[in-house]
Amino acid sequence: MSDTKKAAKWVRRGVVSLALVIALGYGLFAAALWAGQDSMIFPRYAGRSSGRALPETGERIWYTAPDGRKIEAWYFKGKGRSAESPGPLLVCFHGNADFIENWSWFAETCQREGFNVLLPEFRGYGRSEGEPSEKAIVADSASMVRIALERPEVDKGKLILLGRSLGGGVACGVGGRVPPAAMILECTFSSLAAMADGYHVPRWLVRHPFLNDEALKAIKAPVLLAHGEHDRVIPIAHAEALKKARPDAELIRLDCDHNDLPGKDEGRYRVEFEGFLRRAGLWPGT
Repeated sequence: MSDTKKAAKWVRRGVVSLALVIALGYGLFAAALWAGQDSMIFPRYAGRSSGRALPETGERIWYTAPDGRKIEAWYFKGKGRSAESPGPLLVCFHGNADFIENWSWFAETCQREGFNVLLPEFRGYGRSEGEPSEKAIVADSASMVRIALERPEVDKGKLILLGRSLGGGVACGVGGRVPPAAMILECTFSSLAAMADGYHVPRWLVRHPFLNDEALKAIKAPVLLAHGEHDRVIPIAHAEALKKARPDAELIRLDCDHNDLPGKDEGRYRVEFEGFLRRAGLWPGT
């Protein structure tokens, strides 16, 4: 064999070996991402609870899922609400490292305005049993919403779904199962699949895609999008993508990052928040 042929042979072996190393490395990366993404999407052990006990104006509800897991929710009956004077039901879904007790102050504020408020916990979070997943959390939450809508003080035609960050994905999933009268999404991604693009991760590796942009196309209710101009966790481009999916949605750009929403624009956001619900006929008394 000539020296030229020997060299070519070794080059081919080197290329094949390199290809095998790359394939093996990518396979290990994909396997690690597939196995570890749950802890990244649902970092429940990294979250901080305020430790606040259930307020006297609230009620603790336990929902038993079909698989036997018990999921907690806090419910707040709106001020002045009764079977004779039913009011809107505002359902709030928190972010991926949050807990329902951290939202109790907001629930009490809305309760005083006359809203009935439901704070569903995610399975695997806080005192709730089970392991979190997109499918399970959306199914649990939709069931809890349906149960709350049966309360005599709740106007079934005035369901408002509010989600922040990951909670926006839950809100979109629930909205596809229980038609709302309005949707409010705060610093929410267009989809987790799209988030993966920013990290050069193939979409097929995303086990919990949360396709919010597709969900919004099927939801007919008015939509309010609130997003920080300086959001470093979920860039505002995601809100713009959601706006593209629903051109009729209202987009509010706020002077804040991700975790401090609404930041310096708190006063303006309150006005926009109330105005949106008033225009939809969902503010108590309208």
